[in-house]
Amino acid sequence: MKIFSGKNYNELTNSIVNVLNTEHHLGTQKGNLQIDQFSDGEILPLFRESIRNKHIYFVNTLSTSDEIIETFLVLDAAMRAGCKRFTLVAPFMGYSRQDKTDHLRSSIGAKMLANLIQSFGSQGMKIDVITIDLHAKSIQGFYDIPVIHLNGNKIFIDHIKKMNIEDLCVVAPDGGAVSRASDFCKAFPDATFAMINKKRTKPNEIHSMELVGDVKGKNVLIVDDMADTLGTMKKAADLLVENGALSVIGVATHGVLSGKSFVNLRDSKIDKFLVSDSIISKPNDVTKLLYVSTASILAKSIKALYNKESINKINEI
Repeated sequence: MKIFSGKNYNELTNSIVNVLNTEHHLGTQKGNLQIDQFSDGEILPLFRESIRNKHIYFVNTLSTSDEIIETFLVLDAAMRAGCKRFTLVAPFMGYSRQDKTDHLRSSIGAKMLANLIQSFGSQGMKIDVITIDLHAKSIQGFYDIPVIHLNGNKIFIDHIKKMNIEDLCVVAPDGGAVSRASDFCKAFPDATFAMINKKRTKPNEIHSMELVGDVKGKNVLIVDDMADTLGTMKKAADLLVENGALSVIGVATHGVLSGKSFVNLRDSKIDKFLVSDSIISKPNDVTKLLYVSTASILAKSIKALYNKESINKINEI
C-alpha cells in the first residue's frame, strides 16, 4: 500500500503510515510525490514512481485555496499516470459551511467542490473520499462516489477519559451540536447535559446567548465540529462561568482558527481547547491550545477500505 502526502501534511501522513505498520501490520510505504510551488504561486505535482494500475491514497486537507488546487492537480497527475483507484483522505473538507444557498444568486461551495472531485472519476479512474465531520451530513448526498464520513468525536473521547474529569457537564454551543454532545454523554454516562441558544446577526457575530440547563459546580466540556474565530466559544465560556461553571474545556474537530482566534482564546475563560490536526497547526503562543492526532482513526478507515471491512465499527462510540 502506498500513501502520498500533500505539501503541508507530511507529518500526519508519516503518523498514519506508522500506525498502519505498527498496529495493523500492513507493510505500508509513503509514496514519492514531489510538489513544487513556483514564485508566482503556481503548483506542479510530480509522481516520482509508477502508479499505473495501482490503488493509491493521498492525504491532504482541503482548507485553503492552494490546498484545493493542489489536490485537483494531484488528481489530474494521477489520472494521466494511469492510476486505477484514488482515495482522497481529506480530514477537513473546505466549503462545508456552504451546503445551501441563503441568498439569491449565490453559489453552493460544497456542491461545487464535490462536482470537481468526482469529475476525475469520469476519466476511468475510480475515486473515493475519506473525511471527518462534514459540517452538514447531507453533503454526502452531493457525491455520486463513495464517501467515508468519520465521527470526529472518537478522536477526543479516549483523550478526555485520561483527564479523569469529575462533575462533568457536556454543553452543546447551539442546536446543531446537540447530536455531537449526545455522543459525549454516551461516552461519559455520569455527565449532565446543557445547551446554549444563540442568535446570529451575521456570520461570525453573535447577537445574544442564553443557557438552557444547569452548570453550577460543574466542569464543562463544550463541543463543536469547527472552531473559526472563537468569538462564539469565548462568549459561551463567559456565560458558563457566570452561571457557576468551575472550569471550561473546549473541543472542536477542525481548528480553522482564523481572524482574532488566538487573541480570543488567550483572553477567554477557557482553560483548555482541544482541536485535531485535520488542519495544519499555525504558529502561536497560546498554551491553552492542544492538538490531538487524527492518525489513528484515519489509519483504521484506510485499513478497513484496503481489507474490504466494515467502517461502522470505527464510528461507534
